[in-house]
Amino acid sequence: MKIHLLYILDCAWCVKTKNLIKTSLKELDANADVKETLIDSKQKAKKYKFTGSPTIRIDGKDIQEQVSKAKCLPCEKLSEKTKNTTEFVKQECKCGCRTYYYKGKQYPYPPKEMIKEAIENAGKKNKK
Repeated sequence: MKIHLLYILDCAWCVKTKNLIKTSLKELDANADVKETLIDSKQKAKKYKFTGSPTIRIDGKDIQEQVSKAKCLPCEKLSEKTKNTTEFVKQECKCGCRTYYYKGKQYPYPPKEMIKEAIENAGKKNKK
C-alpha cells in the first residue's frame, strides 16, 4: 500500500494529518510506504494534480473524492510569517485550505477514523 500526503505548509492541520496517518497505521497494524510531498509551486501542483492541503491519496486514490475549501486564517498568517514561503503557497493559503466531511461533520483535516477507514478499504482491495 502506498500513502501519499500532499501539503503546502507545516501548518497545524498538516502536521496533525501526518501524525494521524502514522497513528492509524500503527493502530491497524498495517504497513505502507508513506510519501510526503510539499507543494510549493504551480509546477508541482500541476504535476501532482493537487486539490488542496492537506490531501491524502492511498494507492493513487484520494480518500475523499469531493473537494471543498474553506478560509483558514491560521494558515494564511503562517504563510506570511514563514521564511522562504513562495507566492504560490501564500496564494493557496488565501484561497483556503481543504476541508473534509465525515459522518455529517466538517473538519480542517481528515479525521483519524476517516483515514483508518480508507486504509482498511485499500487493504481489502489489495488482497483481492
